[in-house]
Amino acid sequence: MTLSPATQAILDRCAADDATEAAWQWESMAAGAVLRHGGPADAEALLPLFLSAPAAHEALVPVLARHGDRRLAARLLEATVDGGRLRDGVPSGVLHAVGRLGYAPATSLLWEHVDDSHYVSRDACLGLLHLPCGDLRDAITEALEKHEGSALFPEFLPVLAPRTGDPAWLDRLVAWGENHASVDCNGGLILGISLYGDRARPAFTRLLWDGRWEACGTGTGSALWTYAGTRVLGLGLPQLYADLRARLRTCADPDVQSDALRSFVTLLRLRCADVRTGVEAAEVQPENFDTLYSVLFTPAPDGGDTLAELADRVFGSDDPLSDEVRDLEDALRVAAEHEWALRAVTSR
Repeated sequence: MTLSPATQAILDRCAADDATEAAWQWESMAAGAVLRHGGPADAEALLPLFLSAPAAHEALVPVLARHGDRRLAARLLEATVDGGRLRDGVPSGVLHAVGRLGYAPATSLLWEHVDDSHYVSRDACLGLLHLPCGDLRDAITEALEKHEGSALFPEFLPVLAPRTGDPAWLDRLVAWGENHASVDCNGGLILGISLYGDRARPAFTRLLWDGRWEACGTGTGSALWTYAGTRVLGLGLPQLYADLRARLRTCADPDVQSDALRSFVTLLRLRCADVRTGVEAAEVQPENFDTLYSVLFTPAPDGGDTLAELADRVFGSDDPLSDEVRDLEDALRVAAEHEWALRAVTSR
């Protein structure tokens, strides 16, 4: 079987070391390359390495989730679960992985972990998001109703609201987020709203720019799930940039302008980093980097400001956020060049 160069490098490095642990940062970097450019053979080759020391090789879990299959999920679960619970030292991302791989026999196991600690609960909910959950419909409804209106709750439980089959939960999630939920605990509400599809677009777009949600807050972690929601709904950055420019033209409040532009910069930062959330519905092909560069940083046909000019006007040219926008311009330019190079290689 043909392995990606990054997978082979991971295996070679681990084989050369006496210790079972590779440097975490290096392995995380290499695993990111496999995640983006690997395939089923890579998942098969890396599974034994992960199982040899799960905690040391946690960075491999997203690769297994992305490139594995149901048979791999069964082997993964058999090796990491004992008595209906994850074994000590096994990363909770395994719960997300087996769900992402569509392994339905794991459904009850994942549900048992929903009321666990934050990260375990998050991974269990994100795993269940990829499973039918037909037998859990009543249990999910009961759990949602138990926590509805609370400020703090199992943060990612709301992503399962669509699994209840009750469309009324869309409006209930919106009201929950607007009126009750802490901004430290609304990532699942934001993602859950987006999972209702096209009819959720108006509500999602409102919350994206609504300062009460702090939807693009980086300190709370909500920004990642807002970014995922834009991908689920097909709200590309060019479209959001047009929306941003319209809002800046019609709103004179400097605080509102600053918050809106800061939110957009956060989403752009995540796009430049090409972050992956592990949510299959969010993995639609994003806009090309060269398209983004053209839309954001070349003079607009209507004479409007570029993003860098907007940042200088709203934040001030000496503000760190204006500096970040210029850094993102450089990063986007480099990413576009790399994208063109990759196209040239793959087209040969």
